[in-house]
Amino acid sequence: MFGLLRQLCAISGLLLTFCGGIHIGWSIFHLYIAGNKWAVGITVDEYRFAILSFFTGVGFILLLLTFCKDLVSTRVWLIVSSFFFLINGIFFTAMPTYYAATVATRIIAGFGHGIAHLVMTIYIGEIAYKKFRGKLITLIPASMVAGVTVFSIISMVTTNPVYIIEPAMQPNRALGIIIMPLSCGAIVLSFFYTADSPIFILLTRKDEPASLNSIKLFRDQTSETSIVKQEFDEIKLLVSESDVLSKMFITEGNFKPFQLVLMIKLANLLFFNYSMNLAKMAYMSFMFTLTLTSHNWAPPILMLSKLIAVCIAIFSVDILPRRFQYAISSIFTGSFLLAFGIVLATHEYLQPWIAPFLYITAEVFNALGMLPISEILLSEVFPPKKKVFSIINILICEYVGHMIVYIIYFNVPSNPQSTYIKIIVFGGVILLKCLIGVLVIPDTRNTTLREAVNLFFKH
Repeated sequence: MFGLLRQLCAISGLLLTFCGGIHIGWSIFHLYIAGNKWAVGITVDEYRFAILSFFTGVGFILLLLTFCKDLVSTRVWLIVSSFFFLINGIFFTAMPTYYAATVATRIIAGFGHGIAHLVMTIYIGEIAYKKFRGKLITLIPASMVAGVTVFSIISMVTTNPVYIIEPAMQPNRALGIIIMPLSCGAIVLSFFYTADSPIFILLTRKDEPASLNSIKLFRDQTSETSIVKQEFDEIKLLVSESDVLSKMFITEGNFKPFQLVLMIKLANLLFFNYSMNLAKMAYMSFMFTLTLTSHNWAPPILMLSKLIAVCIAIFSVDILPRRFQYAISSIFTGSFLLAFGIVLATHEYLQPWIAPFLYITAEVFNALGMLPISEILLSEVFPPKKKVFSIINILICEYVGHMIVYIIYFNVPSNPQSTYIKIIVFGGVILLKCLIGVLVIPDTRNTTLREAVNLFFKH
């Protein structure tokens, strides 16, 4: 099937974005591990930096990649990313309660995740066959959501809502035990199965025979069939058109596509930020009567709902035109948030089922469209020569945005009034961005990468 198995084997970096998702979950659900030994005896600022350290690492490595991404092959970058996560896993396993090791290796894990997220976003778009591109790119957010879900379960089974006894397994150690074999597996898969994409070969080395062999490899063909030749001609044309452009992401018609993707990515940031997740956890907990020794199932239930939805999105992302899928997703997400904000503002008492129902529904619809479509557009929209700069700048905005939201929360604690105001504002902004998305998102299903790029530039 057009080399689908070969393409899946090549994208071992998904194991690394899964590990990055675990660390994102560490930041989101840190309140549930606040009693662990690593957090005892440290200042509030040190505690906050432990939360932000992962995003600091991601932002720093993305800045470095701006200048050196194309200097070495995708295989090398994935192996480097795997080693960063392996270091993190080793220290988390060996020193789970040591604050300095926690912070330092979370920064190192941020290095690994930043590399993996950038490289996989570019790589999958360049090697995937047009019929599978949307599905394969959706695996990136799916892997991160799976990582967040796994950590929500780890935090539940290793700690109590109020920390009073030493857990059988420290969360950091459990995390390290998971990350070590995954990073080792990523090293092996990257070494044996990851090959440079045909676009990367043409763009950096101008080697047409090697580029043609790369296409045959990823399409599982031994000879130059008509399909391979047609795809190779499209790639050559895409690269030749891109060669006349500069690398700057705001020039030569690239600014409008850049704005569109940035806006759609930041809409997810509004929905998936710390203060929103704190509200979700608090109100989801109405489902249970919690004691000092009981487990809080609210975070795992919420994230499992999101994980199931994003797994469905892998198979359904190409059923509807991109703009309609994004519109349906954002309309329902924004509407349910808006409804819940209004309910909070107008009712002093809530039935226990209202908040969980509204939040779970919003999570499901977010994962069915807003989450995968933003990642697909990020991978497809930019010409090869502008792609690295453009994607790096958007990812920096996304991860620094997470840091800014945390910092705002640290300095402006939530209360019932500010919570419902935030929820109403976020829901309204998502609905507004839905309108913009419907007007400007083109339909890139079953198109070649060159056709997708041209569709965006026409808009």
